[in-house]
Amino acid sequence: MSDPESADFSVRMQLIVDVLAQTLDRAVLLDDEELTPITHSRQLGELDDVRVHSVLQRETRAEVKAALFEFGIGSADSAVWIPAFPQYNLMPRFCVPVRSASERFGYLWIIAPEGSLSEDGQRLAERAGADLLAILDRRNAALRAEESAQQGLLMRLLVAEEPAHAQAVVRELHARAMVEPDDMVEIFRFEPDLDGAGNPADRSLALRLRLTATDRTHRWYTLAGSPTTIVAVSRVGSAEAAETVADAVRASYGTHPAIGTSGVALPITQAALGFRHASLALTLAGIGASSTQVADWSALGSWRTLALLGQAYDRGRLGELAHPGIVGLIEQGRDDLLRTLETYLANGGDVRRTSEDMYLHRSTLYYRLEKLTEAVGSDLSDGETRFELMLSLRLARLAGLYRPDSTTV
Repeated sequence: MSDPESADFSVRMQLIVDVLAQTLDRAVLLDDEELTPITHSRQLGELDDVRVHSVLQRETRAEVKAALFEFGIGSADSAVWIPAFPQYNLMPRFCVPVRSASERFGYLWIIAPEGSLSEDGQRLAERAGADLLAILDRRNAALRAEESAQQGLLMRLLVAEEPAHAQAVVRELHARAMVEPDDMVEIFRFEPDLDGAGNPADRSLALRLRLTATDRTHRWYTLAGSPTTIVAVSRVGSAEAAETVADAVRASYGTHPAIGTSGVALPITQAALGFRHASLALTLAGIGASSTQVADWSALGSWRTLALLGQAYDRGRLGELAHPGIVGLIEQGRDDLLRTLETYLANGGDVRRTSEDMYLHRSTLYYRLEKLTEAVGSDLSDGETRFELMLSLRLARLAGLYRPDSTTV
């Protein structure tokens, strides 16, 4: 089965799948390594509920995916018959792993009862798998080369503070059909857990492909590194972009890392500002300043001022500005009192709400407040004192001196 003379990898793969389906008179489907559909035969033939769902929803149900990997497709080096799984309405199928010696690209499926394909039909399917492997390998190599060129331009954009410089980079990006001059941009940053996850650049590319397949309202770009950066480009911003990113990161890395985002979409020429804001939001997420996985710079309130102060002053020295009473409690390891104070101040001095939030009896809370009054040497009902103490707690967090333990009561 020879490759068609075409530069379009998708067209080549579609042709191979269609020819195989017509030759075998069976439904043929191609999934990536995570069982996300890449393409399927136009002449579908007989389909089961599993494939109808994956074709329509662009995903394989989690329980079906788990069953197939438990059966052993993830470690299969050669074609294997998959029996029916009646509990999932999955019909039998012939599976050809599309893989090289070092990399798995996906799976080619022919829906057919076990043993119903002739030896010639099985060999034809295996040859189609080899042809698809060659195409996917070349596609990934081309994507890596293009990704490298794009990353160079994107990095220049993300550090282009001067408007004239930013506009010049945008013109170059526009010439490569990556952005439009009046596009909007949102920036996301996170620290990937790459233990055993393979090459960081390949992971970043896989993340970009997943984002592109999931949300076609944006043009997605990723820059590998620690932190990894995601650039979301669109005609208008989207409130759903943060959720899309969180889901894609979880699916690609298997973890739920804190993510910092620039928040409100900015003009593409202000990408450097968005990059700085996303970086600061990630820093704040790392010290627990956000109650959600995605820390939105535009929603972080007074934390933003402190983050900018830390950037200008040197985060390591911020502890010098903290109230000595707070520093003393930190040195004594009194996380119980520190968390009580932080909750009390966040609740505006409301004893009832604080006791409920911390699951403390009122008498225990009053006892702790007395201890706190002694430690700081000031009246906790005084507005200026409250402001200074809250500021000190946050400065201590930014300086790395204090991080509240959610298990401390």
